[in-house]
Formats: sequence, structure tokens, C-alpha cells
Amino acid sequence: MSTVDKALEVLGLFSERRPSVGLSEAARLLRRDKSTVQRYLASLENQGFLEQDALSRAYHLGPAVTRLSVVREITYPIETAVKNVMTKLVQDTSETVHLSHLQGVGLSSVGVVETAVRNTRVYINPSEILPLHLTASGIAYLAQEPQEKALKLLQQSFAKTSSVEGVTLESASALMRFAKTRGYSVADCTFDYDVVGMAAPVFASSGEPCGAVAVATPKSRFDSETEVRIATFLVPASHKISRIYGAPKDT
Repeated sequence: MSTVDKALEVLGLFSERRPSVGLSEAARLLRRDKSTVQRYLASLENQGFLEQDALSRAYHLGPAVTRLSVVREITYPIETAVKNVMTKLVQDTSETVHLSHLQGVGLSSVGVVETAVRNTRVYINPSEILPLHLTASGIAYLAQEPQEKALKLLQQSFAKTSSVEGVTLESASALMRFAKTRGYSVADCTFDYDVVGMAAPVFASSGEPCGAVAVATPKSRFDSETEVRIATFLVPASHKISRIYGAPKDT
């Protein structure tokens, strides 16, 4: 790793859960000796990326980070960055793409990009709440939650929205396990009778799942080869959106 990479690793230690960090803790988390970490901390402090508390001697993010975040939001807003990733996913898959975030016991659409190269395309109603147990987005999201929370949300979703034949608590749980293993989920005509959805989770800056990005394909042109092709583009796109949201690299 270069010196720049190592210094930036220090900035990666900070989060809502860890707003400040001391020298010993930073060295332990980075698995580096204190003298080396101290040099990085001092350099980042000199450049305004970190500040050191006079009493606790712990470091927290400095004004340079705020300045850059303001510049980023003015020149390349999160909404624009996410929309660009979705548009590229549409170009790669030739299908409609939508992004949704958790709202209560369902998912609410926060963005839709339709394909322009297909005469037959899936229409996504942006005002419609997506049931967790019937949609690829819901399954992809639930697969990333702790088991106890996921089961509770799944049960609430079943209670709130009528299910379809063949969709049970057991079958939905099985789809969640597959989604966790593969990194994406598939919902075969369980929400719309002629639509197959594929979705991958997206994560917030806290590292926790916040929703999912999905590709919606008419059943008539979906097969195993289509699934493999879409997954090739879908999973990397979900990672890019998570990075835009500020999620840690390991999510």
C-alpha cells in the first residue's frame, strides 16, 4: 500500500458509531505500530482533515472534510451520482431499474430509470410501497439484516400485505438465504404476475442495509442466461451506490 492509501485508511476509521479515535485505538484497528500511525494522524491534522481534542487527545474529523463534502454535494450531488449508476445499469441490462429504501415494513421507491430500447418494458409505480416478502428488493434487503430483525419484518410484511400462492414464510426465508449467499435475489412473478425482479442490497454510511437496487424484466424474456447476465452488472452497481452513500468497503 502507498503512503496515501495508508493515510486514507485512518480516515476510514471514523463513523457515526466511532466519531473519535485515539492513537492506541487507531494503531490497534489498523494493525500498525503507534509511531507510524502517529505520523499519519499528525499529517492529516496539519492538513485539516483531523482535529485533536485538547482534553481527551482523541482525534475527530476536521474542517477540510466538511469543505470537501460541501464541494462534492454542490458539484456532484448524491442524487446525481446514484442516478448515473442506475442509468449505466439500464444501458448494461436493457431493462428498467429502480432503487428503493426501507419505509416501515415495506420499501419505497426513491428512483426509477426506464429502458428506452425495449418496446415492452416494466413500468414501476414510484408511489407504490413494495412488500418485503413479495419482491426481489424486499428479499435482498432482508437477507442483510440480523436474523431476528429480518424474521420480525418478514412476519409483519405477511400480516400487512396479502400473499400469493406458493409464497410462505418458509419459502421467503429460503430465498433470503440464497440471496445472502449469491449477493442478489430473484422474485419470479410474485409481485407482478408477468415480471421477474432481481435485486441487490444497498448500504448506508452506518454499514447497515437501507434498501435495494433492482432490475425488472418481463417474464417472457427472462431465463437462466438472462439472470447471469443481469447479476454481472447488478451486484457491482449496488456496491457503487453503497459507496456513494458512504458505506464502508466491506459491506
